[in-house]
This record gives sequence, structure tokens and C-alpha cells, in this order.
Amino acid sequence: MFTKASAIFMAIVAGIPLAGCGNSSSSESRVDAVENSDTLPATVKLLVRAVADNDSAGFAELVTYPIQRPYPLHDIDSKDQMKSYYKEMIDDSLRNVIVKAGPERWKEYGWRGWSLDDGQYIWVDEGVYDVQYLSQKEIKMLDSLTDEEVRSIEPSIREGWFPVLCLRNDGNGKVYRVDSNSRERRHHKEGKHYRMAVYGPANDLRGLPAQLLDGELENEGSANTVIYRFVVRPGEEVLLEPESPETGSPVLIEHNDSVVPLRRAYWHELVNTPK
Repeated sequence: MFTKASAIFMAIVAGIPLAGCGNSSSSESRVDAVENSDTLPATVKLLVRAVADNDSAGFAELVTYPIQRPYPLHDIDSKDQMKSYYKEMIDDSLRNVIVKAGPERWKEYGWRGWSLDDGQYIWVDEGVYDVQYLSQKEIKMLDSLTDEEVRSIEPSIREGWFPVLCLRNDGNGKVYRVDSNSRERRHHKEGKHYRMAVYGPANDLRGLPAQLLDGELENEGSANTVIYRFVVRPGEEVLLEPESPETGSPVLIEHNDSVVPLRRAYWHELVNTPK
């Protein structure tokens, strides 16, 4: 009788790789090659081992917080959040890319640190500071939250616009929502049209804003600092920096050069919070 054991024996004799064995061995050999590399930094080696072992706690220890996800997904602010979110972000597809990549696919990019395959997946310096990859589950969550936010915008200013950013001034209660006329899962790109809706503390967030300003995006300097320029009136602009080079936090720079500190917020949460 031709049994499963007979098939395995014949495959071994014939030198045929068994399903599920060759890939695992090959991946582990690449992980070993990364760990034994003389050129890769320790953080890359620890990252690859943590992902290979599906070690969410080990991965969380390597992350520089906060690590951003595309708005309106929440940023990840702590190790505990990262451990809980790990499988949402590091799915099987990304895991396979990382564990099957040998040392030659990791490159150093000056002050930006190290990355895999020209930066399309993950960035590392002293820690993991950016994950460009979006898992299929994240994409579904992102699309769902985007649709929810669009539906909450006053209908007369809703059509053709998609949320990019939401900020709040805790001092005076103002809320700033930045929209783009392009639905992309990764924003902060030049060549698109932007607007900023400004809501005072007395404004209904589901109604018309106090101000609706047209603008554009610029990337400045070698660090590609993102700056939005919005026109208040001819000859008068306000600038919005999602990450100030000085503080790392968002700021609004008004026409008299006064700097207003802001904090990240989430429109879908604000609009559903009872006053």
C-alpha cells in the first residue's frame, strides 16, 4: 500500500523538497545571515529576529514612539499599544518580506538610517521609527474610517474631499481639519490641492466651519519638513507644520509670526463626543 510515509521516503531518496520545509529552512538561513552580518547594525538584527519569532514584545522594545499610521488611523504611542497592534501591522506578507530578505537588501541612507528595499517597508535608526507598509487589515480600517469622516462633513463642502489631518488647540478649543482632493492612503505630498477647515468652540463640527482656507503643501530642506500654506486673504497666509522641527509637535504659524501649539486629534472621535 502506498502510504504517506512511503511518499515522504521516496521524496527524500529522490531529493525532492517537501512542501513547507524548504521555505522555512531558507528563511531561517537568511535570518541567520542577517544576524551574523558584519555590516548591519544591531537594531536591524534584533528587528529581523523579533519578526521571525513573531515576538510582539521584542518588536515593541525596538520602536521609537510615537510611530505614525496614516490618518485617520491612530498613531501608536507606547509599547503596550504596539504589542496589541502588532498583528494588525506586521501581517504575514510583511513578515515574509523581512525574514526572507538577506543582508544585501538592507541599505543605509545617510541620516535617515537603514531600510529594506529602498524604503518601501520599514525604516530603522536607533530604533524602528517608520513603517511605510500598510497591511490589508489596516487598509480596510483606513478606508472605513475615511468614509465615516467624509459622511460627517457638512454636505455642501463634502464632495471630492478626503481627510488628511485633524488638530486641536487646547487653549481656545479650535479644531483644524485638513482635507485633500485626492484619496490616497499616504498623504503629505506636493502637487495636490489642500484646504483647511477651522472650527471655533461654538461651531457644530457637523456644520459649516468658521473658516475654509485653500492651500498647498511644500517640502522644505534636506529633511523634507512638511509645511502647509493656507491663504486667509490676499497677502496673508497661515502655515501649518504637522511636525515642527523644533518640538516634533504640530504648530500653526500665523501671519504675525506667532506660533500656536496644537496637538493631534481624530475628527471621528471629536464629532461623536457629546458637548
